[in-house]
Amino acid sequence: MKKLLTEPLLHFLLLGVGLFVLFEFAAGDEASYDENVIVVDRSTLLTFAQFRARAFEPGAAAAYLDKLQGDDLERLIDDYVREEALHRQAVALGVDENDYVIKRRMIQSVEFITNGFVTAALDLEEDDIETFFEANKDDYYIAPYATYTHVFFEKDRRGADAAQALAEAKLAELNAARVPFAEAPGHGDRFPYFLNYVERDPEFVASHFGPRMAEEIFALEPVAARWRGPFESPYGFHLVLLTRKVDGRYPNLEEVLERVRGDAERVEIDMMQDKAIQAIVDTYEVRRTL
Repeated sequence: MKKLLTEPLLHFLLLGVGLFVLFEFAAGDEASYDENVIVVDRSTLLTFAQFRARAFEPGAAAAYLDKLQGDDLERLIDDYVREEALHRQAVALGVDENDYVIKRRMIQSVEFITNGFVTAALDLEEDDIETFFEANKDDYYIAPYATYTHVFFEKDRRGADAAQALAEAKLAELNAARVPFAEAPGHGDRFPYFLNYVERDPEFVASHFGPRMAEEIFALEPVAARWRGPFESPYGFHLVLLTRKVDGRYPNLEEVLERVRGDAERVEIDMMQDKAIQAIVDTYEVRRTL
């Protein structure tokens, strides 16, 4: 992949965070000029709507605000005034001092800002996506799956030998009558899980029948109206009618392109954000007294 984060971007990020902090201090000084006055204007409402929703881009927040009229606008204003008044009261009471919850919220705000910077700076090329796909191909492996039904004979209730004998006799009966998939419920005992298994992978089948029987089922090839078995699970003996089996495979990039692109972008953003935050950390001198 391309270089995660260039030095100009780090400078841009630090400048942005610095301006944000400066703005917060400036806003605080302005508010303290007359602490009993809460100014409600378009700028404050846009900021309030954007940060409260955490889903609005500036343009979307502006469009949202422009659509508000009457009671809806008044409710937004009331919410802003209530929040601002409570915030000022909390500061006046000193509840923001040494409060870890508030500290975490402030940290999250800076993380939110850095995420916005690195997301805006993200520029993955097609070669980057292809490289990511090749390095993480196992994550996109399409597991094999099988579709089958089964007839079950319980060994705990009947005894293992009797259950196996019944299964062997039933196998001949089912094949002689060419009993189809839909008629499986009319035969055998009640199984603790499902009767029909549609497009289930080996892991799922093993969780119900045990690893050995799962391997035996996936070793079969589908044959129309042909029952096979008996196969033994921890619960008893089974006769299986396998109607479909699809082998596992690795897809090509085109099949999973959007998923790979999204994964690659998330990984890149996380790495870039970690580096950006570390750049902020590196501006401080750490003195250890332990």
